[in-house]
Amino acid sequence: MATPTARSILLASPPGQFDLILEDIQSIAPKSLSEDVDVSALRAEWAATTGHAIVESSAAVDTTDESNGCINALRKAMDDYVNLKFSSPGVRAAHRVKQEDGGETITITTYAERIDLTNHSVGSWNACYTVNPSLGHISGSVSITAHTFENGGNVQLHSKEEKPKTNSECITSNDNADKQLIWAKSIVKQVQAWEDKEVMDKLTDTYERMNNEYLKSLRRVMPITRTKMDWNVMAHRVRITLGEGHDKDKLKHQH
Repeated sequence: MATPTARSILLASPPGQFDLILEDIQSIAPKSLSEDVDVSALRAEWAATTGHAIVESSAAVDTTDESNGCINALRKAMDDYVNLKFSSPGVRAAHRVKQEDGGETITITTYAERIDLTNHSVGSWNACYTVNPSLGHISGSVSITAHTFENGGNVQLHSKEEKPKTNSECITSNDNADKQLIWAKSIVKQVQAWEDKEVMDKLTDTYERMNNEYLKSLRRVMPITRTKMDWNVMAHRVRITLGEGHDKDKLKHQH
């Protein structure tokens, strides 16, 4: 089994780094993971928690409710949306549309990630919406994770936006296919409008304010010499050593 600390660290792994962190734990603290630990189960739990699981083809495809016209229409509309919004180079994305609560609600889950370990940067997008077709309601949330770790730095950003329950178009499985497709497109249009305005605009504003507000207090203040401090540790050690030698010479002359 894994110790609580090792388990927590693994389940908190940033996108695309579960196996790398597992290797680090095995190297630094091998006793924290016993020989009988079920790594595959931990990896599956991490993937389910973060949303990564649906990018695997076996998890993304669900054929249990293909007879439901509303589900099929929504899947098609989401196919178009994901292809439009998550098609940048290096981005891997998938979505899942599934019936819940005996068919009363539909869950839409979208997961996208961009893993660029060469440039020390990864990020993920995990959105989940609950739609009630008969009552005409939609609610959901978007969770965003970003991780950069270049030149000894290790910074993570976690952001979550909640979409409160709002009204949407109503539909039933007995309606014709054209009406169901129009309904599905209206749902995706609501999702897109909310993600663009409430999620991306807020995130952009946060990035812009971060440099001037949040990170300002962390910066080193310029010394009175108006010369930036050289934080080369070895260079300072050399200066200290030379300084000590110079002081010793002065003491010798005084004696």
